[in-house]
Amino acid sequence: MPQYSGVGDLTRSNLPSFGSRVTESYRPTSSTIYVTGNVLQLAALDLQTTPDFKTVQLSASGASQGNLVAVVSDTWPGFGGSASGAQNTAAPSQTLGRGTQFIEGVCRGAAPILVDQSGTSAITLTNGMALVACNGTAGYAMGKAIASAPGGLATIGAAVLPASGIGSSITAAALAQAAQTVTIAGTPAAGDIITVTIQSPYVLSAPGVAQTIAYVVPALTTAQAVSVTTAALAVLTYLNAQPSFSQYFTAAQVAGVITITVNALSTPFLVNVGTGTTVAGQFTLGISGMVANSLTITTGVNGGAGSTSTAGAGTFAAGTGYKGIIPALITGAF
Repeated sequence: MPQYSGVGDLTRSNLPSFGSRVTESYRPTSSTIYVTGNVLQLAALDLQTTPDFKTVQLSASGASQGNLVAVVSDTWPGFGGSASGAQNTAAPSQTLGRGTQFIEGVCRGAAPILVDQSGTSAITLTNGMALVACNGTAGYAMGKAIASAPGGLATIGAAVLPASGIGSSITAAALAQAAQTVTIAGTPAAGDIITVTIQSPYVLSAPGVAQTIAYVVPALTTAQAVSVTTAALAVLTYLNAQPSFSQYFTAAQVAGVITITVNALSTPFLVNVGTGTTVAGQFTLGISGMVANSLTITTGVNGGAGSTSTAGAGTFAAGTGYKGIIPALITGAF
């Protein structure tokens, strides 16, 4: 039974945590890249560096496993001064790395975990769904119903997701990135100011309240207002130059129709849940695949207003599957 001090201190936002998260140090297999959220399994006996069963590898794809042990911790800083010289790459020889290399793995407790929902037999991830090693990508997990898991396919943990809203239901399918169009039409005129507004990461000061960024393109010059094509080029050039846009999206255009597509990098996107004043929970996930379908997008024109500007719909669309990080409770294989 955990013992808490200061039980009458109602100013505490969170109770102290005892034993809720357990980490363990593991040895890597040679020349392997390990990143936060990777699923780890014990290496085969003839690949163990010493006879203590502490050498691990990325969970293998396309095979059943009963020896999953942990996921790479979000607090692990990488190998640092490893012989390989790369922060997340293990040395090419265990002899070179011995005594200096280790991986911090979460074997019990809350941690982010990488999932790839395109694996064969993956099922839609919702809160509490079991996570097993993905049979499509090494070092990733996927959603799986415990009752239908084949013999030897061990669970590593369970998804901890919101009951509704962004990230609450992550479908299983081949990965395709969400996109939406912004069409520039009418007769562009110098002085037209075109605005594209896109949903952005949540902020701690307003939990549960979706945020947006309005990208206000500088007034069109005479040269930029020659046609809808030149006006659209001005818009996409401005958008792609904004760091808050380019880390999540890429814009391209044909004949005045700008297509804004979610990047394939699955850049972490903050989501928090709450009343608007109190944080009930927060997490980051990538907006790759179907997750980005819920992001809002609108557009408009003022100034000279010879142009017109319309978005294809109020949200992004056509994203399928998911590959990126989700929050999870790591339970270890069983």
